[in-house]
Amino acid sequence: MSERGESGQTVAYFAALLARYADEWQARDVDLDEVDDGVGLVEFIRDACEDEEPDTAVVLLEREDTWFAVVRLDLDEDPRVFASDLAGVRRSGYADLLTAAGLVPVGPDGAPLEAVVPAQAEEPEADLDEDAEVELEDEEEYAGPGTPSGPAGDAALLADFGRTAKALIALCDGRLTPADALSEIAGWLGAAEELEAVR
Repeated sequence: MSERGESGQTVAYFAALLARYADEWQARDVDLDEVDDGVGLVEFIRDACEDEEPDTAVVLLEREDTWFAVVRLDLDEDPRVFASDLAGVRRSGYADLLTAAGLVPVGPDGAPLEAVVPAQAEEPEADLDEDAEVELEDEEEYAGPGTPSGPAGDAALLADFGRTAKALIALCDGRLTPADALSEIAGWLGAAEELEAVR
């Protein structure tokens, strides 16, 4: 699968759908180019699965050498999304598809970073005069989170497979390519062979 970027260059993407029925995984490569948003993605996953709805379905998506994303959809649940690089995702053609779930940047332990920012910003206020306070607010607005690089979303979405948020976030440190990171994740799920078969 590929997408033409703003510069006119063709950007390579790969996406696979892993669906688990009882203890058996089935895999297929999928084309997400026609999916517009998170709602469309849920419909796409359900339509792409077999007649019987799977216990869980996982979409693994990568942009070559840049970032990867994991989307999980369980029976009667909302989709859960994790991305290795929020800034990269938002610059891509899949921004609406992946960020509709309101991805929030996360720290090394998987805790949302957004919750930490207000507390840090409030601490120095007591010792600042009025002018200094305005200056600080201006600086924070300029340096605000905007579109930060780094992991975002639900880093604990594979916890029931024995993998902590920290383990998933550790795959984002640059030591593995996105393709290798997805292979590692498929291995955690017990679907490494199935993923390899559709690459």
